[in-house]
Amino acid sequence: MRLVLSILIFLSCGFVGYSQQVPLSSQYMMNRLVINPAYAGELGFYSASLSYRKQWVGLEGAPSTQNISINGPALKGKLGFALLLFRDVIGVSKENNITGSFAYRIKNDKKKSTLSFGIAVSSVFTTNQWSQIETTKINDDAFSTDSPQYVFPDFSAGVYYSKEKYYIGFSVPMFLQHNLEGSSSSYSIKNDFNHYNYLLELGLKFKINEIEIKPSILNRYLPSVTYQIDLNCNVDFNNKMGLGVSYRVKDAIAGLIQFHANDQIIIGYSYDHSISILNKYNNGSHELFIRYDFRYKVKSFDPRFF
Repeated sequence: MRLVLSILIFLSCGFVGYSQQVPLSSQYMMNRLVINPAYAGELGFYSASLSYRKQWVGLEGAPSTQNISINGPALKGKLGFALLLFRDVIGVSKENNITGSFAYRIKNDKKKSTLSFGIAVSSVFTTNQWSQIETTKINDDAFSTDSPQYVFPDFSAGVYYSKEKYYIGFSVPMFLQHNLEGSSSSYSIKNDFNHYNYLLELGLKFKINEIEIKPSILNRYLPSVTYQIDLNCNVDFNNKMGLGVSYRVKDAIAGLIQFHANDQIIIGYSYDHSISILNKYNNGSHELFIRYDFRYKVKSFDPRFF
């Protein structure tokens, strides 16, 4: 358990040089706003979503994430707007984030394609509750009081290109690094390319009778830490139900299921089984997702990818 606790404390102690990380999600395909602001308005109608993820169940201090978002088009689809609220808790660190996204979309009717450029502005509220940590030293002054609440800005940018049978997206979410003071709410902002999160995603879609098969890949690259790949495949049955599997290299295998409550509501659930060094300390990760489309008679499984 010392190894596990060390990992969690390390993740929550980034207050000296704090750079934003993209909250982990196994159902990002249902709402790409969490990784790419250029996706705002891509569905062609307004849509609201809610998700909750509990990671590494059974491990005290493990991450949990909740987010709420709404997005839609304007000016006949030339622009896209979105609002995203999320809360991320890991160990003794708590973060609330308010993000507004804007996308400019260029449509080519002849090629049936869309090229979108997106930017996002975030306000981040974060605090570390050091007093909740149990130490071997009685009345340890270093952990006797909580940190102040820090409020700082951040920015994201992305590009997204889609056609009828494939898409490609590239984004750099939350790219600023913040040097936070340990005893006050002061901070300084640093732009360091080694702390950028570079995300590249590619996907295809092909149909066999009433079954649509949608393989995709997500590459995550953080130069100062690691490189990670997600391999995904989702299968939709007659726009009624979807099944999927995801393999996060050297980290987890996930199973996904989605179904329509009606023509406007999609409900999804995923379960991750850890295959990393932490698999012996947890009982997997769970994620719930609900999306409501403000439009009638829409096949929601089709536009969620394109």
